[in-house]
Amino acid sequence: MPVDVSGKLSYPLIGEIQAVGLTAQELSRSIADRLNARYLRDARVSVAIADAVNYAVTVEGEVKKPGIYPIRGRATLTQAVAMGEGLSVDGQPDDIVILRTINGKRYAARFDLQQIRLGALADPELQQADVVIVGFSRSSRFQRQLVTLLPGLAATLGVFLAFR
Repeated sequence: MPVDVSGKLSYPLIGEIQAVGLTAQELSRSIADRLNARYLRDARVSVAIADAVNYAVTVEGEVKKPGIYPIRGRATLTQAVAMGEGLSVDGQPDDIVILRTINGKRYAARFDLQQIRLGALADPELQQADVVIVGFSRSSRFQRQLVTLLPGLAATLGVFLAFR
């Protein structure tokens, strides 16, 4: 059974059970105690961990695949961008922000991915519920839009000049 983001699992007959912070043995004892209290006499429950996810981070903005990504073990900013399949066409590598909540207060820190890749800056380690936001390049977006508009603009100008 999967454990939800609040650290609980939903078990038939007994409802939600807090799983985070418990060992497999403690969780099996908790489930057995609840089953014995209402439905069974000598329930025996075995819990095995199939897949452990330490935390999840959100990657959004100008990446190819924004989303919420589960993290197993540790992860850095460059790894989070890679999970989002890299920067989009308009992604701005020197405008990446990590939002983090510490003791109920929200903090933001700006990073330059190019400097991290060059080894000039450390690659920050992400924590539970961090949000990575990749900014966009206004000049790149403007150039692409301009190139898209030029054929139509040229045709309109040609028609205008033909009627003169």
